[in-house]
Amino acid sequence: MTTAPRSVSFVSAMIVCLAWTSLLAWGDLMKDSPVQFPEKGALPSKHPLDRPSRQRSTPEEGYSIFGTPERSLEQIDKIQSEMVKGEFTPPPTDWTHLPRTRRALTDGGSLHVLGLGDSIVNDTMRSAWLAKLQQAYPRAEIQGTVYVRGGGGCQHYREDDRIAKHVVPLKPDLVFIGGISQRDIDSIREVIHQLRAGLPEVEILLANGAFGSADPRDADALDKINDPDGYTQSLKRLAAEERCAFLDMRTPWIEYLKSANVHPHLFYRDRVHANEFGEQILSKILLSFFRDAAK
Repeated sequence: MTTAPRSVSFVSAMIVCLAWTSLLAWGDLMKDSPVQFPEKGALPSKHPLDRPSRQRSTPEEGYSIFGTPERSLEQIDKIQSEMVKGEFTPPPTDWTHLPRTRRALTDGGSLHVLGLGDSIVNDTMRSAWLAKLQQAYPRAEIQGTVYVRGGGGCQHYREDDRIAKHVVPLKPDLVFIGGISQRDIDSIREVIHQLRAGLPEVEILLANGAFGSADPRDADALDKINDPDGYTQSLKRLAAEERCAFLDMRTPWIEYLKSANVHPHLFYRDRVHANEFGEQILSKILLSFFRDAAK
């Protein structure tokens, strides 16, 4: 990608992923890969962003804030028409802690969504899923912002008043916190508290990371990474305790890759990050979570 978040994120995200799972798992996925990744950087995108954001800033080295969506519906549809089809079970949707989001989607009104996290959150937001959400709920006025850092988890955002300085002034209605770079549950909890201190009515969606380094075609390998260190269950408990919504993105991601019946690397641009096809899997997962708001 030609924009800053991808270039600054690769090294940090790689370090996090390699610490998270074993090098052996990477070897397993690479052994029959039909894709040759470059030694440095990523494969060029077949579909560069056709509506790159003009709202872009670097509040400090390594951190980026910019607007989204950066793809048109026409480009999204083209990408989805070219990608290998797969299936997944839609994740459970629980609107209990998202009443204002639901009301904005169904009854009309403004909805400002902010994605907070690492390069995986950057990939997720670059899918332009908010454009598809706007299409699904035309009465709403949806705005998106991305605040990311390579390898960035809440252990970074909780420090140096970053939430108060950079998130609260943007006044998001819904904050999406995800990625694979979260080091501890307590840091996520602290960020939730800081968000609510400055934005008492903000709603929060917590999600686990969609990417695993093991081969999803290998049942034994999947068992080893199904829930590293119990993180998903801990995150789910945190969501219940702090009145946040929760989304399991990992399970649908794995299901899609397995059902596509092709090598997983066809959805990657390097050994860690999704290409534009992998990004659309993330979009489909999020859209399925926000389905049927009217019901």
